[in-house]
Amino acid sequence: MTELRALSAALFTPHLNTDFTLVSDEGLEITATLVACTEHPRNTMRGTLRTAFDLVLQCPADGVPHFNGASFTVSHPQLETFGPVYVERILPASAGPGMAVFQIIFN
Repeated sequence: MTELRALSAALFTPHLNTDFTLVSDEGLEITATLVACTEHPRNTMRGTLRTAFDLVLQCPADGVPHFNGASFTVSHPQLETFGPVYVERILPASAGPGMAVFQIIFN
């Protein structure tokens, strides 16, 4: 399993528009597409080894239960599994009513 501190935006950018699998501690499994990977230099703490970034993933909302944040292990066919990470369900203005959108923040 990849150490969280080794992750950076550069690792994920080549995998935009591909599917990731999120598995919660309770066994909930969600397959979602990575739709954004954004660096946040102004939010990066001094002395850290990477620039803060976030991932936004989405999938059809049908069958995805509502939750207010949970720990998930994340995998992708071309990357090592990583986690647990805190995943929050968000509601961006660009998402339609039939989409479930999730955010993972790394700082």
